[in-house]
Amino acid sequence: MSEHPTVTVGTRVSTILYNRGRGVVSAVHGTPRPETIRRLAGGFIAAGGSASFDIVFACGSISRRLPESILHGVQWTIFHDEPKAGPEEIAQLRAHAEACRAEKQAQKEQAEAAHAAEIERLRTDPKHAHLEQGSDQSGVLAGKNIRRLLKAALPNHTFRVRKSSYGSVSISCNDPLDDAAQETVSDIRKRFRSGFYDEVTDCHSKSRSPWQEVFGSAEYVF
Repeated sequence: MSEHPTVTVGTRVSTILYNRGRGVVSAVHGTPRPETIRRLAGGFIAAGGSASFDIVFACGSISRRLPESILHGVQWTIFHDEPKAGPEEIAQLRAHAEACRAEKQAQKEQAEAAHAAEIERLRTDPKHAHLEQGSDQSGVLAGKNIRRLLKAALPNHTFRVRKSSYGSVSISCNDPLDDAAQETVSDIRKRFRSGFYDEVTDCHSKSRSPWQEVFGSAEYVF
């Protein structure tokens, strides 16, 4: 048997990527050439092949036109010794994937509607009439509104709020702050800070909350 047997419709596979797990090849585009697959960089990189594959996963996701070389890479396992999935099983997996896609789309639309509704509520809420509105992300508008919130919440303290660079605002106070005051400052700061650490991607990311879209934001608020 070839080191890389030919992958056909119904072949069972799995991947460690994106928590997708096991799946089934549901379509083959082009003519597979597994004999041309070669390993590079000590086996960590695969090259060659000429086909691409659609794969439907039991978790409900789909990979479309995955290159043959990637399918034969170290992040994938091909179960050539297992019985191939038949048309009925593939159809069931596709139906499940479509149901998952429709559910995710509905959740996305609901989240967008809730986001828009919260923006409108904040814009018309009389409690925030003393704040300026706008979509500024540079920190200018955020700095103005932070000053106003701090003055209203902690009138016995004097704060210095300045924009140190684009998207960066710093807050300082020479007065000693008790725990309650520090918590108030922290709560106000978090409302305007758009930058955060994303544990999923393990990198720094940005977001725009309804509050930030109405009253401004800065990527960093120290």
